[in-house]
Order: sequence, then structure tokens, then C-alpha cells
Amino acid sequence: MSAVPLAEAIRRRAEADPDRAAITDPDGTLTRRDLDVLSDLAASRLLTAGAGPGSIIGMTGENSAHLLTLFFAVWKLGAVPLPLHPRKADGELVDLLRRAGADVVVGFDAEVVSALGPDVRAVTLEALFGPGPRPHLPPAPVSPNLRIGVSGGSTGPSKLIAVDVPAIVNPERPWHYGLRADGTQVVPLDIVDGTGFVASTTALALGCHLILMPAFDAEQMLRLISEHRADWLALTQPGMLATAKLPARVRAGYDVSSLRYVTHYSGGVADWVKRRWIEWLGPDRIAESYGATDARGSTWIEGTEWLRRPGSVGRAQPGCEIAIFDDHGRRLPPGELGSVHIRDLTGRRNFHYLGEQARGLDGGWESVGDLGRLDPDGYLYLADRAKDMISTDRGLVAPLPIEGAIEFHDAVRSAIVVGRPGADGFEHVHAFVDTAGATVSDRDLEEMLAAHFPDVAVPASWERCEGPLRDNAGKASRLLLRAARFAPGCAGPVQVSRTVTS
Repeated sequence: MSAVPLAEAIRRRAEADPDRAAITDPDGTLTRRDLDVLSDLAASRLLTAGAGPGSIIGMTGENSAHLLTLFFAVWKLGAVPLPLHPRKADGELVDLLRRAGADVVVGFDAEVVSALGPDVRAVTLEALFGPGPRPHLPPAPVSPNLRIGVSGGSTGPSKLIAVDVPAIVNPERPWHYGLRADGTQVVPLDIVDGTGFVASTTALALGCHLILMPAFDAEQMLRLISEHRADWLALTQPGMLATAKLPARVRAGYDVSSLRYVTHYSGGVADWVKRRWIEWLGPDRIAESYGATDARGSTWIEGTEWLRRPGSVGRAQPGCEIAIFDDHGRRLPPGELGSVHIRDLTGRRNFHYLGEQARGLDGGWESVGDLGRLDPDGYLYLADRAKDMISTDRGLVAPLPIEGAIEFHDAVRSAIVVGRPGADGFEHVHAFVDTAGATVSDRDLEEMLAAHFPDVAVPASWERCEGPLRDNAGKASRLLLRAARFAPGCAGPVQVSRTVTS
């Protein structure tokens, strides 16, 4: 099969093997035929609601077969999906939908729909997928935008990112390394987030069987891999961490020999976490990619390479170049820390922001705000986000290594480190720690750091929070936490009852 529209790919898969499983969720399994028929039905009902070629369809919800099928229904109309996370605040959802110019919205609460006004049509997932005869859809052009993505908001307000890639798939180059046609993939990531969205839709178009997890649980993920003989897995920091912290006897209790590849996406995966995965599965089955929806390229590194260059996120992939620049726009030599910039070498601009311009340097260099360095062979090592660096009396301190070290403690589920303003004009390292209710003293944590991570800065102050500090995509807003805790007039400790992200 040569490059074809994503919607056409699932139709061809249905014709070739209609009874093969396509999507499994807790409510049951859809076959390839079901996926094709139901996406036609939902597309027809979106058409009735006023959608058509070029329309922007906002959608939200937890992982489900119907939500995943909806993406293909949108493409069958030549429209553009705008997936948004249901755990965003109503005000932010309304703002994003308005800024994107959504024509139809699916799955949003009544408060959000009411705030959008009468010009935006609202539909429920239940209405789109209710019983009915298979309709005849009029021909539609290929959607010019794979989707409209939303930045994580970890360094400021979320940006809307139009992915300027047509909704097509080429089985020879399926966007994600290790994916193969007719495979099986457990999906622990939220499909409304970037990595989960692209990995799941690509896999379906390739004919894979997807097993959707409505909520992440490390041991449940292993059980599903074993039960369905999954051969590929995409993860981010929370999934890598939680699985690495399972007791070895628990991991050994599940047969995951079917896994050919586990690809994780950079964003705070500590070296000790990665080593534990490599020791468990072997380096040939672990790979890593660094990039972003609003990046002009990405890196890639295999586990065997990583063992030779621990801490690296890899080298630039074909079609892009990476360089490090200082604050004055001067390119830095290998070994020096600076701003990570990527430029496209293909001449294709693969995204644009809605409502604002990308900022960059002469020559097409653009940055997503990370600091890092290159070694003489072009391997990239990340430090952290520039806006998150802590300005102490001993110089700049990166939060990321400290967070990874704190999370080594058995009782710690997640940790976020920020700078606490001090009377001396400098910042002091402050750690928010989520222990899932377990009692762990500051002294316990400090002794653990001294014993296992003597080179890591020990926080000057500690604070316990309720609830995970990162979302399922590994994103966390340190700026938001810092402002909520240390802004003038702050009354007391932050209580995190749900993930703190925008």
C-alpha cells in the first residue's frame, strides 16, 4: 500500500480482513468493518450538524473506541480534528475552542457549550454513534491538517498548533519507529494528547489492533500486553517511572516477550529509570525520541547507543539539524550549554501557530525553550526548560535531575522542583512531593539523595501534595505551581487534588 489518506486506509483494511479486531476498550471490541461503518455514520451526522471540508471539530473525552473512531470520521469529511484534554479547566477549553474557530464540538460539558454561544454546534458521542443505517458519504478532499494540537503549557499559556501535514499515511514511513502493519498495541497514553493521538491513529491505519486503557495503571498495562501479545508500546515519563518502580517479581509475573519495541518520548525520564527498563527488556527493545508538536524535527536513540552515551536523547533525524545557541544568538561549540534550536532541512514547514508567530533565529532556527548541549558527534543532552532553571547563589540549577532523583524513593510517586524566592535575592530549591498518602520525612528523602545521588542539589525546603504532579503525557507546569505557592499573598501550601497542568 502506497501513501493513502488515513480514512481510506481503514476502508482498505476493512475490505481486506473485515473481521479482524481493530479497537478493544472495556466495553468490547470493534472489528475493522465496525470501525469503517461507524466512522461513516459519525461523519454523516457531523455533516448534518454543519461540518464539512476544512471545518474544525473540537472534541474531548477519556480513551474509548468511539472517541478514536471519531478522528477518522472527521478525516472522512476533509475536516480537521482539535482534540482537547477533558481535565482542562472549562475556561481554558472555551478559550482554546474560540481561538481555533471550532465549528462543531463533541463531548463537552453544558457549561462549555453554553459559553461558546449559538454559532457553534454541539453534539454528543452517543448521538454520533447511535444505531442507524450506513450512509453514503459524498467525496471529500484530504484534510490539509492532520490535527490542531495544543502545547503543554509548561512554560506559559497553551499555544494552538496547526499540524501542516495532510491526513495521509505511508506504511513505509509510519511516523513512529517500530510500528508495523497488523501488529498489536496497548495504548496507555491519552489519545487526545499529541503522542497518544498520532501513535494510535497511525497504528489503526496500518491495520494494528489497539487495546485502549481508559486510565493508566502500570501492572494493568503489563497484563494487557501479556494477554493480547502486544508488540509495540509508546510511553512518556509517568508510565516509564511507574513501571520501573513495580517490584521485580511483579514485572516478572507477566510475559511481555511479544514486545519488539518500547519507544518513550523525552520529558524527564531519569537515567536510573531507563537503566531499569534496559536491564529488564534489553537495550535492543528500548528506544527514545525527543521532539514536540511545534518542533521542526526530532532526535532518535536506541538503547544500545544510550548505554554508550547515557543521558543523551539522540542525534537529529534525517531532514533536520540541531544546534546550540547562547542568549545573543551565537552558535556554541560542542560541550557548551545553551538554547536547543532545530531547523528543517526539507523546505516543508510542518506546523504553524494559530494567532501568533513562531520566534526563531536567522537561518530557520527555532526553539521550544529547552536548554542542552551537543557532544562532538552530534548527540544531544538536555538540561531542562530555560524558564524553569533555578537561579541560586551557586549558579543555575536544573530541576529535572533533582526530580528524577527524588522519585527514586520507593514511596514517591512524583516530584516537581521549583525555585523559591529568597530574601537574599536568589532562589532556593523547593520540592513538591507526591507520596500517594505514604508518610515520608524530609530527612528520609535527604538521606536517600545523599546515599544515591550525591551530585544532585538537595532541596532547601519540601512540601507534600495530594495527587500526581504530572499528567499522563508527562507534562507539568512548574511555573503554575511556583506562582500558586509563592506569589505575594499566598495563604499556604498548595493542595493538588488533580494533575497540575494547563
